[in-house]
Amino acid sequence: MNNRFGIIEGRLIKPPSKDLLQYFPPNWIDEINIAKSLKFGFIEFFKDRENNQACPFFSNKGFEIVSDILNLKNFKSYSFCDDYFIKKNILKYKSLKKYFKNMSLNLSIINAKLYVLPLYEKSNLNKNNYIHFLKKINLISNILNRNNIFLALETDLEIKFINILFKKVKNKNLYLVYDTGNRVKNSINQFEEILSLKNKIIHIHLKDKDSQGNNVILGNGIVNFKDIFFALKKINYKRNFSFETNRGTDPIKTMFKNIKFIKKISSFVRYKIS
Repeated sequence: MNNRFGIIEGRLIKPPSKDLLQYFPPNWIDEINIAKSLKFGFIEFFKDRENNQACPFFSNKGFEIVSDILNLKNFKSYSFCDDYFIKKNILKYKSLKKYFKNMSLNLSIINAKLYVLPLYEKSNLNKNNYIHFLKKINLISNILNRNNIFLALETDLEIKFINILFKKVKNKNLYLVYDTGNRVKNSINQFEEILSLKNKIIHIHLKDKDSQGNNVILGNGIVNFKDIFFALKKINYKRNFSFETNRGTDPIKTMFKNIKFIKKISSFVRYKIS
């Protein structure tokens, strides 16, 4: 692969249950070695939804340990996905300013340049409540901006309301993550959607889903990756990708297939990934 491609933490390790998609493995250090051997450019670490002893990101010391390991392995982080607010209502979280001041400092410790905030479930962002998120998003982006960290929202919000939100929150470090699997349920034409969002997209999560919304191996679902990469070529997208993919029965073999699939698609549409 190359430096523009990374993996979501846990996607190269077999979880205890096949139904467990987001899984922070106890042997996360081993996964760094695997990612390096597959020539990935980075790992997108994530903070679990619930306090998990395997996940070091519930303490300042944990971030320092991860930084030391990354330096020792000569590997890097780039993006950090915070799943914590999937199970906590961000609108009602009382210590939000304190939380993000601490998070911003810790992201700097591991040299993460991009903070991904998934706004689902307890913190679901939708057309009926997006106005209530404006102050929170503005606060978060301002805090992160002090340490030169980009804020990337991951949301299923319709484009019309995304545009309104971005007009209201004018911070230059505010962007979107485009999740190819999650967005497919909202859009029958992801080609046009990407063209509409264009410069708002700072990062891409590569994922495929079937018609029932289940995560499947890349190429086995309803996501039209040719259309997506045609659109990325058209908007001259030059930023990074993370594989947030189904592991199959053998995570490493499946990842080899995923890499081959993306290379084939990008070659077909003549989109340069190097």
